[in-house]
Amino acid sequence: MNTMNKIKKGAIKKTKTKLIVEDSSSYQENNQLTIVETFVGAGGAHLGFKNAGFKSLLVNDIDKDTIDTLLLNKVIDENEYLLCPIENITQELILSKIGDKNVDVLFGGIVCKGFSLAGVRNPFDPRNYLYKHQLRLVDILKPKVSVIENVTSIKNMILYVNCEETVKTFEDYTKLSDANKLLNGEKSSKRKNGEDYSELNLIINKNKKNMEELLKGIDKYKYCVLDDIKQKYLDLGYRFYEKILQTDKYGGYTNRKRIIMVAVRNDIEGEYLYPEEQSTNYTLNDALKLIDYTGINNATVDEDNKPMKHNQKTVDRFKLIPEGNNIADVIDELPDELKISAFYSRGNTQRLNRNLPAPTLVPGHSNFPIHPWEHRSITVREAATITGFPLDYKFCGSHTSRCIQIGNAVPVQLSYNIALSIKKLLNK
Repeated sequence: MNTMNKIKKGAIKKTKTKLIVEDSSSYQENNQLTIVETFVGAGGAHLGFKNAGFKSLLVNDIDKDTIDTLLLNKVIDENEYLLCPIENITQELILSKIGDKNVDVLFGGIVCKGFSLAGVRNPFDPRNYLYKHQLRLVDILKPKVSVIENVTSIKNMILYVNCEETVKTFEDYTKLSDANKLLNGEKSSKRKNGEDYSELNLIINKNKKNMEELLKGIDKYKYCVLDDIKQKYLDLGYRFYEKILQTDKYGGYTNRKRIIMVAVRNDIEGEYLYPEEQSTNYTLNDALKLIDYTGINNATVDEDNKPMKHNQKTVDRFKLIPEGNNIADVIDELPDELKISAFYSRGNTQRLNRNLPAPTLVPGHSNFPIHPWEHRSITVREAATITGFPLDYKFCGSHTSRCIQIGNAVPVQLSYNIALSIKKLLNK
């Protein structure tokens, strides 16, 4: 067994809620657990693991802004990243960066856009299959523990095998779908004009039935992503665990839920135990109280805390939304000059409730919710604090890029507790 597994006696103190490491610098250097992370983003997961005592060996992302963010905040060193698609990472490339260093944990918040029949254009979007490359890296690196973080809907995510029959089926499916869109438009016009559209209904329904039959014909090529991930881990020689964790149950300020898949190499003794839930019950207000609005986070010195400049109509709409409510709750009360479409984005028209954990922050500058009592969207800094980033953590790139980085980030408190649970297993 690698000496990395041999933990010095007396170096660890256990409590009911935490694992506290008390290492000397020389001991830390020689025995520190290591992490490699793909899809690293702004570093939410990486910070959590580093805060738990892990040493960063290598990170990967395709977005230069995220790498610049990590370098600016000294989360990684200049030689600790690969700026490229995960598909391009080879064994030789990894060796050129980390040599023969032992990898204890491989973490990846893999991108998986999911398959939808609504407006399908490319059912075989390469982003849906990136998890296969993550598992390819597991085979190359042979980490003691591999972690995949993802949206909870991956439990029911269905994909199709990319082959000649499925490609032809989806081409035919798309033609029928496009035809129905045009027919529905024609039907809507006839309905408005009081004309008969019964014949159109017959054609639309016939097309729908044919679309259903097309999908039934390729059922044998359909599979569940989670099942595929599990089987591939088992084939690689890992024990597989999966559980949905909610961030505010682990010291966080958001109720963001994520599925955390943990695979433990078969030669590692002991069962993996997910971190125990905590009764911190933190709220949005607890997060906002941390921000130093008059000091380091003053908008004049903290670029990330500068509020968006909304137009007056937007501000006037915000004023009508009570705390904890959405524009949909007051849409009928809006004066004519403030009327908007019923399909108006829900994300940036939700006013947060200070007395509850924040909801999941959706990536994108136009999707951040409204401040609990001010008539504006929350700032990048406020969103970052909700997600667990330090108050002096800086984000690189445009405003949109910085919002996306935070919206995609694994909450630091959640990853920290996951890291401690893995550390407890590996330090046995």
